Amino acid sequence: MTDILRIQSLTKSYPSPEKKLTVLKDLNFNLEKNKSMFLFGPSGCGKSTFLNMIIGLDNPDQGDIFVNNKLLIENKNNLLKDYIGIVFQDHYLINELNVTENLLIKSNDEDHLNFLLKNLEINDLKNNYPNQLSNGQKQRVCVARSLINKPKIIIADEPTSYLDRKNSDKVIDILIKYTKSFETSLIVSSHDISYKGLFDLSYTIENMNLKKC
Repeated sequence: MTDILRIQSLTKSYPSPEKKLTVLKDLNFNLEKNKSMFLFGPSGCGKSTFLNMIIGLDNPDQGDIFVNNKLLIENKNNLLKDYIGIVFQDHYLINELNVTENLLIKSNDEDHLNFLLKNLEINDLKNNYPNQLSNGQKQRVCVARSLINKPKIIIADEPTSYLDRKNSDKVIDILIKYTKSFETSLIVSSHDISYKGLFDLSYTIENMNLKKC
């Protein structure tokens, strides 16, 4: 099966008062199309650093990232627009826009919009503004935003960190079901290992590298 994501010899470090702090070193990883990956680990282990480089928010010191066989650093804008859907820990919704307007910023596909609103159980909130939504509702809007362009790979960095168990389960369930229905790849990071069994692959970060868990 073809890989949607290829990571080769990835190394990332940050300056610190005493010496350079290496977070990831010589990391290699491939994710096949239509596969899901669970990335587990405590805060500070490098999960967000790893994901931020995949979505182009940070650049590696060394190594290459390919999305759909295209080098990310050379095709960042097109890949982010056409291939990658992102769910952040924080909502980043525009307060002056209602739910529908927040979603249609990225797409004018109203049929897919209505499909997402219905399946995420936020159809009755489509005219509400962010300050009228609970945290769980806001996060479901963010999930809808990440899916509105029908991405080929979804990156979700701690999408349940501010949610209670009921809403956390709902968000994870939605992401898993969507990837299976639309043949999309998925990477979800979390400090809650109870979700591990729902994914095709599960990894943690130890000694600056990925390790199966």
